Formats: sequence, structure tokens, C-alpha cells
Amino acid sequence: MSRSIRSLVIAVVLFVLGALLIGAGWTLRPIGEAQAAVQDGRLLQGLQSYSAAERRLTEIPLATRVAPAWYDAVVTNELALMYALKRYDDVIDKSGATGARGAKFWAGCALFVKADLEDAPEKRMALLSEALSAFRDAIQASPADFDAKYNYEVTSKLIAHVRQDPNAERPKDLNLVTPSSAKPPKKVG
Repeated sequence: MSRSIRSLVIAVVLFVLGALLIGAGWTLRPIGEAQAAVQDGRLLQGLQSYSAAERRLTEIPLATRVAPAWYDAVVTNELALMYALKRYDDVIDKSGATGARGAKFWAGCALFVKADLEDAPEKRMALLSEALSAFRDAIQASPADFDAKYNYEVTSKLIAHVRQDPNAERPKDLNLVTPSSAKPPKKVG
């Protein structure tokens, strides 16, 4: 191979790599903005930035295949912020529409809270049953997730308690554990 052809190949490879890096920077910039907003306590702005990052990642099908952990983390953080902002219906809807690993966990948490707010015993039991199913799915998706296992047990105990007395309030010791209550969302990238 002649020297000029080798130089041309190297130049083309470097150009393609540069273009890919610029594209990656554009695609991932909202993630950094979201993380900064969350650290500053601006949860709504963080949610908007994570939503923008998710849109960008899904616009490029290759991105979700090359970096599925980033996509999962972005969606899971988005759901965690929706939950923190008490947008429980949005959490449930989004969880059903995504295949992100943390989706079922957050759906279970939202369903549990909605059950807690429900006055009608039948609806309360139905929501708790859905929450239990969501936590079971979360455990299947991530068997090492202690929080999902704990919440599954808490939900099981609450269902048994509600069966005994449908109008009783939730015992104070039956509380869910949520990562957002213990630590900020996971870093992405």
C-alpha cells in the first residue's frame, strides 16, 4: 500500500471517529445537564433533561444497542424523578412502555403509593396486587436487587394485612424502600 493511500485511510478513519464523538457528545449532553440539575435540587429540570436524553438515544437505534446500560440508567433515573415529583400515573404509564431494567421497580412503588391513597378496599387490593406483580417482575429482571425483594415482601405483608381488615390503615412499619430516598439517581456514562 502506498504512503498516500495509507495517509488517506488514516484521515478517513480519524474523520469518522471525530464525527462519531461529536454525535455522541450531542446525544449525551442532556445527561450531564440532568445530573447537574438533580444535584442542585432542580428535579423538574432534571426530568426534562433526562427525557431529552431518552428521546435522543431512541432516535438513534444503534445507540440503544451499543450502550443499553446508558439507556436503562437514563430511563430509570427519569422514572425515579417522576416518582419523587409524585407523578405516579406517569411512572406507571412510562414503565409499561419501556423495557428499561428499573421500570418495573418504579411501577411497583407508584402502584403501592396509589394503593395507600385509595379509600375503596377493592381498588386498594387491586393496586397492591399490581404492585406485587411489578416487584416480582423487577426481581426477575434483576435478581440481585435487594430493594425490589424488600418491597415485594412489604407489599406481600400489606396485602395479608388488608385481607384481614380491608379498612385498616397501613401499619407504620410497612414502608417501601426507594433508592431516591437514600441516594441521588445513578450516574450515567
